[in-house]
Amino acid sequence: MKTIDTDVVVIKDSQAFGTKELLAQLQGIHPFDVSSNTELALAKKQRTAVAKVIPALKKQRKAFLADMEEQLNEKFPELPAIESLANDLLDDFDSEIKPYVSSIKGERLKQIQPEIDEVAANYEVEPFTAPADYANEEYWTATNKPSKKLQDKIVTDVRLQKVDMAKVEAKLDSEKRKSERLKDAIRSIIDNVDRVNGLYSGDDVIKLLMPLGEFIKD
Repeated sequence: MKTIDTDVVVIKDSQAFGTKELLAQLQGIHPFDVSSNTELALAKKQRTAVAKVIPALKKQRKAFLADMEEQLNEKFPELPAIESLANDLLDDFDSEIKPYVSSIKGERLKQIQPEIDEVAANYEVEPFTAPADYANEEYWTATNKPSKKLQDKIVTDVRLQKVDMAKVEAKLDSEKRKSERLKDAIRSIIDNVDRVNGLYSGDDVIKLLMPLGEFIKD
């Protein structure tokens, strides 16, 4: 079996060592037909060896990039300083923005409620209370106005509610019809009872109760 030595590749000081050797090792490997347990074991072992190549190279590449970044930062110390300061500024802005946004979320929900009511009325469904996520930044403009995205979401949510209501109404209607059929079946049984003789064979009882069959199905 061809061997693969992933440790042969070393990237150091902007140079790569052992790459030609590893490439030659891979070029000497060829997949083969597998038609026996012995060949299966050999193929799996060879595949496992090949599979180690990619993560090994990624590890070397990562180490190389880290080394390059370190050299870059040493040569241009302003770069890490710029990145650090930018992150600090972002954190400072967030510490000022987020508390204010949290404080106005309630006002946003109150502001958008009339639009929810209007859209719900247009679709002839019951209005719903604005959910908390409607106050999220993604749905509001920089001037604290409802965005088109929020308006579209309201329409979508109202339409989904209408669909859900239609499903509920259909289910209730189906249950009501089933209840009426059950009542009719019971009335039919009562009407067919022989109140004079009152004697029934087993077959007679089964025939008498057949209208109830649809209500005792699994």
